[in-house]
Parts: sequence; C-alpha cells; structure tokens
Amino acid sequence: MNLINSALVPAMRYKLSRTLVFRKAVGESPSEEMNSKGKKLLYIHVPYCEEVCPFCCFNSYDLYKYKHTIKEYFQAVKKEIEMYRDLGYDFNSAYVGGGTPTTVPDELAEILQMIRKEFNITEISIEANPKISDETVKIFQEAGLDRLSVGIQSFNDKLLKEIGRYKKYGSGEEIRERVKELIGKFRIVNLDFIFNLPTQTDKILKNDLETAIELGADQITCYPLMVAEQNVHNIKAMGKVDYDKERNMYFNTILPTMREKYIPASSWCFSRKREDKKIDMIDEYIVDYQDYIGVGCGSFSFSNGYVNMNAYTIPLYITLIKEGKFPTIMRSYKLAKKDHMRYYMMMSLFGRRLNKDKFKERFGVSYERGLWWESRFVKLMGMATEERGNVYTTEKGMYAFLIMLRQFFVYANRLRYIGKKGSIEVECEIKKLINDSDRAFAVGE
Repeated sequence: MNLINSALVPAMRYKLSRTLVFRKAVGESPSEEMNSKGKKLLYIHVPYCEEVCPFCCFNSYDLYKYKHTIKEYFQAVKKEIEMYRDLGYDFNSAYVGGGTPTTVPDELAEILQMIRKEFNITEISIEANPKISDETVKIFQEAGLDRLSVGIQSFNDKLLKEIGRYKKYGSGEEIRERVKELIGKFRIVNLDFIFNLPTQTDKILKNDLETAIELGADQITCYPLMVAEQNVHNIKAMGKVDYDKERNMYFNTILPTMREKYIPASSWCFSRKREDKKIDMIDEYIVDYQDYIGVGCGSFSFSNGYVNMNAYTIPLYITLIKEGKFPTIMRSYKLAKKDHMRYYMMMSLFGRRLNKDKFKERFGVSYERGLWWESRFVKLMGMATEERGNVYTTEKGMYAFLIMLRQFFVYANRLRYIGKKGSIEVECEIKKLINDSDRAFAVGE
C-alpha cells in the first residue's frame, strides 16, 4: 500500500472512532443548536430501488416489495419537512439521493414543488439511473430540477455484468446512447463512475472517461471503491482490493484524462471548463453546505457539530412520523470545537479550497491558530498552497483528501449498518408491545 494510504487510513479509523459518540434517541426532536445561522442544505432520501446493486452501501429497499408503502412514505417525508419548517429552518439547496429517486417521479416532484414554495431553494440535484424515461425527465424538468446525476459506473460490458448492472440497465452501448439523449436536458448532467474495482483495468477506466468526455458531460465524478459491512462479501467475490492500484488510477489515468477539458471541483468531481472559469454546482453537497438536514428513511443530518440519524426501516420511519415524533433513532453528542474545525478543514480541502476569513467567522479563531499542527502539516507535506487568504490543495493533496473522504464514508457506512440493525430491533420492540396489548385487550373482553 502506498505511503499516503498506509498513514492516513489507520489515522482516520482511529480518529473517527473517538470523535463521534452516539446515543439512542428514538423519536427525539433535534437540538435547538442545530438550527445554526448560515446556509443549509436539505437532503431527501428516497430508499426505493428497482434492484439493489451488490456493492451499494446506502439504505435501499426493493421497489416492488415495498410498493405498498410509497404513498405513506412520501406523506411522512412531507410531514418531516414541515416539522423542520415549523422549527424555523430554512434551506438554500436540496439534494435527493437513494436508492434511486427517479423510480417514483410523481411523488418526488410534489415534494420538490413543496420545498420550492416553502424555502429559499436556489438549486436542486437528483440522483438517477441510466434507464430514466423521457416521461420522468419531463416531470423533473417541469419541477425545476437543476442537476441530474446519472450513476453510470462503467460503459464496459464485462464490468457491468460483474457488478450486477448489465441486466438492469443494458449494455455499455445502450447506456451511452441514453446518456447522449440526456445531455442538455438539464442545466447540469453529471456522470458517476466508480474506480478501483478488483477486475477493473486502467484501460477500462480511461475508455469510460473518454466516452463521458466525448458525450459532453457537464460533470464527471470518479468515486473510489468503498468497502463496508454491507458490500464486503460481494467485493471479495470479485477479487482483492488493491490500494496501490487506486493511487495509480488516480494519478496516471483520472487526472491526465480529465486535465484538458475539465477542472477539479473536488478531489473526485470534475466540471467542464467554461469561458467564465466558474465551477458550477459540484457533486458532493457536503462541501458547499457543511450544515445539512437529512429527511427520509436512513438519512443523516449534520449541523453545528451535531449528527442525527433517522430510522432505517420504512415501517419504523412512518410509525414515528404518524406519532408526531421526529424519526430520529440515534444522535451524537456535540463535536468538540477542535474536532469540528478538523471536519471543516477536511471538507473544505476535499472541495479544493479553504477560505481563512470564513473559517475565522465560523470558529472565532484563525485557521493557523485553531489548527496549528494540521495547517503546517498539509503545507510542509506539499498537500496545499496558500494564496490571497485561501488554502488550495495540490494534486498530492487532492488524493490525500480523497482518501480521508473515502474513510469518512466507510465510517458512515458502518453507522448505516448499525442504524439499520438498531431500527430493526426497535421495530420488533414496537410490534411486541402491540401484540402484548392486543392479547391483554382480548383477555379483558
């Protein structure tokens, strides 16, 4: 394993395991401190998927098995949003993830229209699969969608078959033709790819990226493979994960292929170069909006140093909302100020830039004083440079912060695993209470 990986991975594992401390908080309202000043993003989770991919770690449920819950689910999501509105929350942007949000377009479009009306929303982004229909595209165009992020993963037929997507979404050529039709339908069309799969080669990755560039994608995102409890067995069946290969793919394939026509908006998201040199809406909402509120089954919230985790099973989520409670299942204690500053630094530099004035405004202390050791370390190691009050990552720094975010998401996936297990236990407890009550009622009669 390369030096950056071998140093950062264990350090991140150690730090994350000791930074966030969670407690059970079923049905609790958010802390008053979570409604902090400044811009916030609304994350909406849609858990339905036509078929769950073998390497996916997100909270997803079979659309056809849970079809009967869709109406109640979206009523519950609407109610949860209203609960935050009634507490005085406002949002500047919205990001819809899943699952596959575009599998339930009519219900989701109603939610989008609602949040446009209730909040100061300026941009909305939605994740989609390559089979999104023309009818669904039209629905989201009318709902004012700004950005469509299409999960491609690869155009290579062999790889698509290995990761369980060929049968679901068609051949690489079919996906390519569909993407060609989607480009230009929204202000931004982003194409997602995964790299460092065990059987993936540099040639496959390069061909995929060159195809995306040829199609004229507004953005191209290259996620590193993330191994967690949810997907480890499926990944092992494909082969061994090689982090030396990950590094080589990043420096020898991704960066050189993207350099001519795209600008890195973050460590793994690249935006097409524009004449005005502006970078449009980037892929990871947690970069531009470090405070965000998650609604829906299995979503996270992070705001002003607190993390909330929503119930992970659809029935438990709906039940808590129906009872007039927030669908929280776990909550963290507030991050220590130093840890919050480190998190802010990590997310900002993953997004290529940390503004020193904004750092001081948020934490009441200068960047160099608040993070004395960290600020010097990234500079001495050649990971960052400074110019006009900003800290910018170098290419070496881009990869370092990509590793940090990869490990951060691996940790988040671990929390998802725990959250799902905990939600199932709570749901079983509620069912037992209902059954006991029913039996007691029957005896009373």
